[in-house]
Amino acid sequence: MNKSVDYNSIAFLDKQARENNVISFLDKHADERPARTALKWVTREALKEWDGVGALTHTSITYKELAHKINVIAHGLEKIGISKGDRVIIFVPLSLELYLSMFAVQRIGAIAVFLDSWARRDHLSVVARVVQPKSMISFQDAFKLCENVDELANIPLKIIVGPHDGNYKASLEDLALGKEESEIQPVEGKDTALITFTTGSSGVPKGADRTHRFLAAQHRALDKEIPYNEKDIDLPVFPIFSLNSLAGGVSTVLPAIDLAAPSEKDAAVIVNQIFSSSITCCTVSPSIFVNIAEHCRQHNIVLSGLRRVVTGGAPVSRDNVKSFKSIAPSAEILVLYGSTEVEPIAHIEAKEMLAEESKGEGVNVGSISSDLEFKFIKITKKNIELSEQGWSEWEVEKGKVGELVVSGPHVCENYYNNLDAFKKTKIQEKTGKIWHRTGDVGVLDDKSKLWLVGRVHNTIVRGNDYLFPVQAEILLKRLPFVRQAAFLGIEDSKLGEKTCVAISLKTDCSIDNQEEYIAQILNLFKKKNIPADEVKIVDEIPMDPRHHSKVEYSKLRELIKNA
Repeated sequence: MNKSVDYNSIAFLDKQARENNVISFLDKHADERPARTALKWVTREALKEWDGVGALTHTSITYKELAHKINVIAHGLEKIGISKGDRVIIFVPLSLELYLSMFAVQRIGAIAVFLDSWARRDHLSVVARVVQPKSMISFQDAFKLCENVDELANIPLKIIVGPHDGNYKASLEDLALGKEESEIQPVEGKDTALITFTTGSSGVPKGADRTHRFLAAQHRALDKEIPYNEKDIDLPVFPIFSLNSLAGGVSTVLPAIDLAAPSEKDAAVIVNQIFSSSITCCTVSPSIFVNIAEHCRQHNIVLSGLRRVVTGGAPVSRDNVKSFKSIAPSAEILVLYGSTEVEPIAHIEAKEMLAEESKGEGVNVGSISSDLEFKFIKITKKNIELSEQGWSEWEVEKGKVGELVVSGPHVCENYYNNLDAFKKTKIQEKTGKIWHRTGDVGVLDDKSKLWLVGRVHNTIVRGNDYLFPVQAEILLKRLPFVRQAAFLGIEDSKLGEKTCVAISLKTDCSIDNQEEYIAQILNLFKKKNIPADEVKIVDEIPMDPRHHSKVEYSKLRELIKNA
């Protein structure tokens, strides 16, 4: 696995080739490591029987067995009429069946349309309108949910997963019992392999068009930044992140939690899996990262077997990292900064993060990936189209805060059937070169480390000043009575926007003391020279459904206005 293939130097010719198909990575591991465990998971039955104390029982499948199941399912999909270029919605919980479906679709050159388990009916209907699917692979409850949505009810080929009592074109379990295997479909590197729909923090659904070339380049970039070794056992909490570990031939354990419905027990489950499956590496969202540290601290647990922990997807503070380091002292802790469209952008190790002096207004996310070109541009919420002046009218001076834009082989260059999304988030040079607008506002320090201070759409324009939420929210989260915190702009006739602090209280803190809490906040902000025009205490701050780590500012703004 440390002998990584240079995916930029092979295949991806401007012609069709089976080597271009990313599924060829799995075939390679099935040939070279047939007996190695590919996936391990906890069945629903085993989870129901778990007493909360003993080791969770896992089921597993080898790379050879996984490849065989994928190949026979792929042949079955071809037999029922799915072919190269067809879009197949895959709406399946995190499980073996999710990866069997995704890889089988890719093997025949069709396009897997992945939906997170938290997706709801209106989200599904938007996806269906955009991709015009020929097939959908899902479970019975989901199909019943979609019965009254024309875009979903009219999908020609419905493939059921799990128990059912309806009439479907095929059952994934029956397809897996087949004998005949399919061949890998030749594709061009620019052909779409996977579409992942996410709302992000702006709340607008868009489908990232992940080509075979992009997925390979992304794996190469991740392998450079966070390489695995031959003995690693990985537990990635992000479903798509498992694609990277499987592409690297790593034994991968699926988290035994419901990503769509976070529970107070999630940290205990993950910790149990770390011990019961001898996990050496894991990738978790910031919220789970924080909860694991708190669970281990409360129960005097030390995660001595962890070699590496990666977290990202939302801001991670020095306090969060320090807390986790105390319960996993031997682990390399990496904060990975990236997005659906570009992963990785940068990363920083815990020791470096903790040794750095705080820059006050932001979070240090480390060095930008060597595979990326980058620029910092003026902050604007409008679309950008380069004029004859090129970048000269947009780039900010060195050392000044600006929006980060990036270009490179592992930058997703398009959205599926969504020109508006392209115009909002991409900048195209006259040569055709594509740059991605990260939407993140930051600056490089004198050591070429990237500091993030906020998001473009969360930037507060108060009079003539630009204000950013990151520093304010880090300060708020340190207060003993604060459970959740946000710093946002509210429309104001005099200032343009006034600043608003919003917090929710920890369960053991009384609302009767709110005047004292507000006074503490105002005093803290005054010391830090951060204007706080208004302070609101709310029951709950809306968080993103994907990572449960990012504030949904637009929803919070409406909640405050309507209060």
